Amino acid sequence: MASQDSEDKAATTAASASVTMRFDLVELETFLVVVELGSFSLAARRLHISQPSVTSRVQRLESMLKTKLLIRTTRHVEPTDDGKRLQERAEITLRGLRELLQEFQSEAEVARLRVTVASTPMISAMMLPTLIHDFGVRYPDVQIHLKDLQYEEVIQQVETGDVDFAVVAFDNDSKKLDFEPLSEEDILMIVPHSHPLAHAGKVTLPQLAEVPLIMLNRYSMLRDKLADTLKQHGLVMHPTREVINLSTLLGLVDAGLGATVLPRSMAQRYAIDTRSTLEIEGIHLTRRFGILRNRNIESTPAAASFMKFLQESFPSVVTRSQ
Repeated sequence: MASQDSEDKAATTAASASVTMRFDLVELETFLVVVELGSFSLAARRLHISQPSVTSRVQRLESMLKTKLLIRTTRHVEPTDDGKRLQERAEITLRGLRELLQEFQSEAEVARLRVTVASTPMISAMMLPTLIHDFGVRYPDVQIHLKDLQYEEVIQQVETGDVDFAVVAFDNDSKKLDFEPLSEEDILMIVPHSHPLAHAGKVTLPQLAEVPLIMLNRYSMLRDKLADTLKQHGLVMHPTREVINLSTLLGLVDAGLGATVLPRSMAQRYAIDTRSTLEIEGIHLTRRFGILRNRNIESTPAAASFMKFLQESFPSVVTRSQ
């Protein structure tokens, strides 16, 4: 008996799966139009198909459900009791399905008009707000979502495709990423006003070698270039400290624990009453800012528009910030 019950359940499950697999939504929609209009010919006209095609669709639906759905009279077509049951359930189901599809379309439209950009805190604070505002004035329907992250997180987000692109200073080579420079700035030294060099305006390589440096950890290539240049001149670079955050960096400088180096626009921005900037002689140190994107991911139209806007406007924003 138990074996028979198992077989019956298996047969019921198989039959249910078969109905699901054979079900054709267009046949159901055709049936509903026929019921609504009470006519095969009017349904064919609305659906822009032949009347035999309408009849064939309804017949396939009846065959699949193994029941009579419609009754033809001389002037009208009416649903049977089973047809009325199907009409009621189908209209509810299709209405819910259409609402869900509309939600999907709306969400896709929002996503299509949303651009997610990653950047390091300095660029996020100094350069991008004005650009995002100006872009929004030109393209009010596009939403720019800015993620201010540490440098390593920015690179990771671009590699994984969690952001459309990044605006960052990038000095490395990568098989996954493309970098398009937007601007290049020379590097200045920042010292507290109490420092002996504060009013010199310039610092030579021998003087720089004597100054303890505090640098952002993502400036490792800059530090290495500086150390190599000093070595070529028979000088030894003073041991450096590395920090992650700009606020920590500037706090250490203000406390008289050393000097730091930053791109010109940032150095001058943060050269407040307690700090001075110095040109560095004997070496050409620069920092390139640009667009970093995953070369294997196609940009959305909105992201492409914002990148083009950055190409046009970023240099002028950097100049204004100096």
